[in-house]
Amino acid sequence: MENCKAVLFDLDGTLIDSENFYYSNWAPILASEFGVHINFDDWINYFAGHTLLRNVGMMKQQFGIDTTEEFMWEQTRANYAKSDMTAIALMPGALTLLKSLRAQGTRIALVTSSYRSTVDSVLGHHGLLDYFEFFVTRERVTTPKPNAEPYLLALKLLDLAAEDVIAVEDTSTGCHAAQGAGIYCVAVSKHATERSRLGQADILLEDLYALSSAIFLPQEIKK
Repeated sequence: MENCKAVLFDLDGTLIDSENFYYSNWAPILASEFGVHINFDDWINYFAGHTLLRNVGMMKQQFGIDTTEEFMWEQTRANYAKSDMTAIALMPGALTLLKSLRAQGTRIALVTSSYRSTVDSVLGHHGLLDYFEFFVTRERVTTPKPNAEPYLLALKLLDLAAEDVIAVEDTSTGCHAAQGAGIYCVAVSKHATERSRLGQADILLEDLYALSSAIFLPQEIKK
């Protein structure tokens, strides 16, 4: 990707290490409301990287939980409100990568299935909002990932061709969305379960430190 003009980042699991946060808020609801007990591996295997609507459908199919999107929205948001979302850490190498991209003039934007309130809370806490030209969040699309709509919107906002852009994702859901829009997808995940599902990615890496060579940054990113 020597002609890379813009990088589109996913948020959860890509730029921020949020899966433990979501797991710790969902697991008590599943246990108290439905008597279903999951561990973190279950969370990664079944829930991570998907929309609320998809997870509600999966819960019925996989665990026999008959509930609604509205109920899970209310329950999870109540738990999030009691938790400290600003405690979610950046993924290792995220800040260094963003600084390097900005220094070389590469355009940066965010394409996420999370809502803008989450983006503002977490990236705002870390002082990173100004790094991004725009945010494609759940509110801005009709059909979220794995549909290509979020990335097609991002291309429209950038006014760039797909071949001039790189997407950075951590799940097969996000990778399908990016590639569905014709965008070169770099997948970055430390979870063995998710890595096993990312065979379709153009490049598969373990962390953001390795991303420098993948997108031809002028200097190697170091820890």
